[in-house]
This record gives sequence, structure tokens and C-alpha cells, in this order.
Amino acid sequence: MKNLFPVFLLVLAAALGSLRAETPPEPLEALDAAQIKQALDVLRQRQVAAAALDETAMARATLRGLIASLQPGAVLLAAAEAPAELSPFRSEVLAGGVGYIRPGSMQSESLASLDAALDEFAAQKVTAVVLDLRATPESSDYAMAAQFASRFVPPGSALFSLASRTEAAPREFAASGTPKFSGVLVLVVDQETAGAAEAFSAALRLRADAMLVGATTSGRAAEFESVPLGEGPILKFAVAEVRLEGDGRIYPAGLGPDLEVPQDVEERKAALDGALAHGVASFVFEQERVQLNEASLVAGTNPEIDAAAPEEIFLDRPLQRAVDLATAISLFRHKDQLPKNPRSN
Repeated sequence: MKNLFPVFLLVLAAALGSLRAETPPEPLEALDAAQIKQALDVLRQRQVAAAALDETAMARATLRGLIASLQPGAVLLAAAEAPAELSPFRSEVLAGGVGYIRPGSMQSESLASLDAALDEFAAQKVTAVVLDLRATPESSDYAMAAQFASRFVPPGSALFSLASRTEAAPREFAASGTPKFSGVLVLVVDQETAGAAEAFSAALRLRADAMLVGATTSGRAAEFESVPLGEGPILKFAVAEVRLEGDGRIYPAGLGPDLEVPQDVEERKAALDGALAHGVASFVFEQERVQLNEASLVAGTNPEIDAAAPEEIFLDRPLQRAVDLATAISLFRHKDQLPKNPRSN
């Protein structure tokens, strides 16, 4: 009976949770148009700082609240944005036969590098690939995202669409050409994965059974337009959003990972920069520590101290988990495909 007690507690907690009333809406969300007007009139007439609430102040407060409520689909910029810096492409084969690809900037040069890397992976019989999108700058080139996805998805497969209020029908994007890889796919994403990279990730999850590791993406899977406000600030806002089959959406909530692995900004930058300089493997696989042995005692040395670096290379946890996941799925698939041995007589 003692072993059943924890189970009883779990069942009881679930039952109590089902009896809880739904969370009531916030007071502001519950107001109708008449109540909102009444609240504004009262504030303008009787609030202690009402003298400062002229038409411009009221309009500014309205715009501030509107932009905040439309996040991440609207932002007021002080000046035009500088073009995103190009991010380099990188690929390598890790221990265990897992291919690693960092697409970098989604552009034609990177697409050519992707084709070459996938051809090399095929020659080495790589059956699992990790795609690291944390170093892919935000882009609204959804046609290019569709080309990247076409390397992993059967031709003709619907990938995603762009829907707006001004166009009668959504713009559809489908896979084209012959895919170059059909094995296990694991993607590393985070809160900076945005725009075309989000659409690419969603398409691979939907059409290639890709798994996502890391953190929820930005939710900026949209097409943006910028309007200068006179000679000063610029209003940037979403005019179309990416949609998936069945009216699935990425904007504004983003894509949640299948396996959540948090990582702070400083560690993320150090891992991505370090991988370019030293290779990816050193941030994925733990190095075996050199231990004190009889030979070192005779020589009067201590290899544990000698081998210690001033700053030990840390592990890139999201990437490490992605490689582990890709390896595990690949092994299970390989095991399922092995022929059964006949029972010996």
C-alpha cells in the first residue's frame, strides 16, 4: 500500500486541478468600448497629473500601448536598421557519424555550401544531421527558406504560406527539386531564431519529422514593412504572417522546442564563436581527464595539474543535447531496419 501513496497523490492533484475555475481575464481585457471611453474621460478630467494629458500625450500613450500589444509585430526605430552582418556557413562530421551544419545567412552562397556538405555526408553515409540555426540572422526571404527546406523534403510538399490582409489569397511555398537528405534531422533553435529561419524550422518539423532543441523561437515569422515618420523615427510593422498547413501559426508566439535546453546570451555567443575557431566537437564531447598514475609519481609530475587549462572549454548544452538526440534516434531506426536472425535449431 505504501507504494500506491505517491500515485494517489498524483491522481488527487490532477482531480483538484480539473476543478479549478479558468483564470479570469485581466481587468483591461474585460472592458467594452463604453467602459474604455469612460475610463479615459475620468483620467483626463480627474487624475492628479491630468493637466499633462493633452491630445498629443493621449495619442502618444495610445501608440505606446498599441505597439506593446502588437509585439513582436510592431516596433518604433530611431533610425533605419543596418543590414544584418553575414554569418558564415560551417559543416563537419562529428564522432558517431552525425553531420553538423550551421547554415549561417540564408543566401545563395550558403545554399551551394549546403548542397556540397550534404553530398559529402552522403559519401560518408551520414544518417543523422544537426542543423544549428542559432547563428542564422533574421531574414524575410521566404523563397530562399523554401529552397533550403527543399533539400530535406519530398518535391511538391506544401511548406508554408504568407497571408496578409491586403492580398486575396496567401502566397504558397512548396518544395522543389530532388531532396539531398532523408535521414534523422534535429534543429537547434533559440529566441533569436526569426523570420525565414522559423519558417524553415516549421517546414522541416512538419514535412521531415525534424525535432527542435533549445528555446522557443522569436515569433517574428512575418513579412515586415517600414514607414518613415517624417524625417525622424521609422515605424516597422508586420504586413503578412507565415502560416502552416491547417492554419497553424508561428507569429506571434514562436515555435516551442521538443526538448527545451536553456542557454544564456553570453554562453551562446561564446559557444558559437568558439566553434568557428576550434571546431564544433570540442563543445559537444567531454574530454577525458588525465589522471595521476604510477609513471607520473615516479617522474615527480602531476598530469592533472599540467593538463589543466587556464580556462576550460565549456560544453554547448543545446548542441550537445541535439547531437545526443540525433544519435539515439538514428540508432533506433537502424536497429528497426536490421534483418531478424532466424531462430537456430
